Amino acid sequence: MQSKVIYSVILLLIAVLVSYFNRLKAEKDLIVGGIRAAIQLILIGYVLNYIFSLNTIGSQLLLLFIMTLIASHTAKGRAKEVKNSGLLAFFGIMAGTITSIGVLLILGIIKPEPRYLIPLGGMVIGNTMNASALALDRFYHELKNNTPKILFALSLGMSTKDASLFYIRKAIRAAMTPIINTLKIVGLIQLPGAMTGMLVAGASPMEAAMFQLVIMYMIAAAVGTGSMVALLFARKRLFYRDITLKL
Repeated sequence: MQSKVIYSVILLLIAVLVSYFNRLKAEKDLIVGGIRAAIQLILIGYVLNYIFSLNTIGSQLLLLFIMTLIASHTAKGRAKEVKNSGLLAFFGIMAGTITSIGVLLILGIIKPEPRYLIPLGGMVIGNTMNASALALDRFYHELKNNTPKILFALSLGMSTKDASLFYIRKAIRAAMTPIINTLKIVGLIQLPGAMTGMLVAGASPMEAAMFQLVIMYMIAAAVGTGSMVALLFARKRLFYRDITLKL
């Protein structure tokens, strides 16, 4: 397998050559990104090997928590204009992960084992991170662009909940649009990663398809829950006592 990975570097070099001959100036980013990807994946391989050998709930939850912290920090960089966006995203990611993974565990669809919790948790955290960051950024700009309308509504005695409800709905809708679009075309244009991985590992096509369907529903639940929770916390921080906005 190591030799095959080394040979696959040729594929990265093709991307570098495309950038070079088209003067995209992305060669450095591609090379640095490729090296970082290799280092990160090798390191996580060692970490997962250790966690799999421990096979304890505590070690799995600790790794998922660390992944959530990293995701929250990443989301902070994507919603820079929102104050404390990292903390808000953290609440959203935690809510989405606990809800979706919790339901799967309660229903017995998956077992509390590393081979299930770690990869599925990673999928949920990654997708909820993107959704939370997108929702926070969209909500902030909706409030900023409609400040006069919101202040007028507040001056008439409307609560922050009612004054912001329309914009929260728009932000959640924007955050859920990617997963909605994916649900509509999954299996028609490309085979998702989990399904492809199972097929490569030797699983039957129907078994792989059914498990991928579970994953898609899991991500939809996590994205919806996570973006909603992040925005509810954001609303408390962006409004001041039903009087004005704190943008």
